[in-house]
Amino acid sequence: MRIQIVMHLVGQLILIVAAIMLVPFCYGLVFEEIYVSFLLSSLVAAITGGLLYYYGEPSTSYSLRDGFLTVSSIWILVSFFAALPFYFGGVLPSFIDALFESVSGITATGASVVPDIDALPQSYVLWRSLTHWLGGMGIVVLVLAFLKNLGADSAHLFNAEASVPRPGVVLPRIRSMAFKLWTIYLLFTAVCFTALCLAGMGYFDAVNMTFTTIATGGYTPNTGVTDIYSENGIIRGILIFFMILAGGNFTVYYAVFQRGLQAVWQDFEYRMYLLILGIGIFIVALSLFFGAGETISNALNHATFMLVSMQTGSGLVLGNYDIWPPLAQMMLFSATFFGGCSGSTTGGIKIIRIIILIKSVIIYLRKAIHPDIVQSITINGKRMPQKWVQMTQEFFFLYMTVFAISALGISATGLSFGESLQCVAGILGNVGLAFGALGPEGSFSILHPIAKVICIVDMLLGRLELFTLLVLLHPDFWQGYFLKRRKRSYKVWQPTGTHRRL
Repeated sequence: MRIQIVMHLVGQLILIVAAIMLVPFCYGLVFEEIYVSFLLSSLVAAITGGLLYYYGEPSTSYSLRDGFLTVSSIWILVSFFAALPFYFGGVLPSFIDALFESVSGITATGASVVPDIDALPQSYVLWRSLTHWLGGMGIVVLVLAFLKNLGADSAHLFNAEASVPRPGVVLPRIRSMAFKLWTIYLLFTAVCFTALCLAGMGYFDAVNMTFTTIATGGYTPNTGVTDIYSENGIIRGILIFFMILAGGNFTVYYAVFQRGLQAVWQDFEYRMYLLILGIGIFIVALSLFFGAGETISNALNHATFMLVSMQTGSGLVLGNYDIWPPLAQMMLFSATFFGGCSGSTTGGIKIIRIIILIKSVIIYLRKAIHPDIVQSITINGKRMPQKWVQMTQEFFFLYMTVFAISALGISATGLSFGESLQCVAGILGNVGLAFGALGPEGSFSILHPIAKVICIVDMLLGRLELFTLLVLLHPDFWQGYFLKRRKRSYKVWQPTGTHRRL
């Protein structure tokens, strides 16, 4: 059965996750107390992963359909097992809450239902941050980077996890590319941690803030760390720098090592990413200066930090933006849709898609004036294939459709109209921040269980670019997956009139 190919690869990753679960267990063993919930969760994950691996079938050939199923299965199962420590340890009252917390961590959303983060044991705080870091670059990219013998067709796994159209990207050596991306990810993690420690942040806080910043997550280790970066301008500057860095394309950063810093400026998407950030910061700063009466320095500080945090989906908070002028709030709300560059750790629509949509509209308007004109979309001097343009348009339609349906479903649970829209915008865009009762002074724990389930689905949809999960709903997708392969029988041909003498 072809499903066995998927089982084998998924089993390998579940075994890796089971091993990673022992990290917070060992931390508790050394610095706090023994939390058996991590050991038990690791055991359950290891048994499941071992069974999938044993009954699966290794392969070096994967179709795009295999990629969709493998990636979806990995993200769903990892989210499930990541929720077990919260549930077994009694940290959260229900499994829905535990699953919400784990999915929010794995997808680097950062929306939390933990009632009091300061009362949470450090082992669980570390586990929340670890889920951020693992999901930031992409779980499947981790698999491709460190597992051998997957074959050239494993590029389908890469494409299934990040279905972002980008011209000029050729992946003939997918494992090499994945390894380079994770190398850069590790380098940024090490540099950010070192910088935060040198700036005066404690080791434990620095580790957790590094994980959440590089992954553009949003989980903070405690409430006191917010006061630290609010009062320490150097730490605040480090966080802003790495949030912007994490929102950029990691393949561009690899090009920097080959061609120098000019590779960043030569990338059209990256230039637009910085331009949109700059325009947003300018608008929010003006609004705070004229509408809230803040000084220029304070307005720039608050505007830069919060706009960068919102657009990159980092989910870190500086001050109560719920009391800001309407223009500033509207700009922050709009930023949750933009996201960062393709190949980044951010969510949202992504800058590359916004560029394609804008250029498509411009070409359409030109054709309305000159019907016979022939034009195509080019980015970085390369022509964008029409199928990618169509895929972008379909993605935008699906994104807004899921947004509308989710907001309708959440509002049916009793949340107000405005808060429902803001909740879905932050969840589907993997930002983790909202306004009102779900804002900086509120919590997602107030949501109805049905609303939490909707949010869980939206977080996964947003992280996997919609198509990877939605394609599983089509009946044709499952054809042939559970059928046993027929063994071919070969008939030996013998010339007529010949026989063997006994």
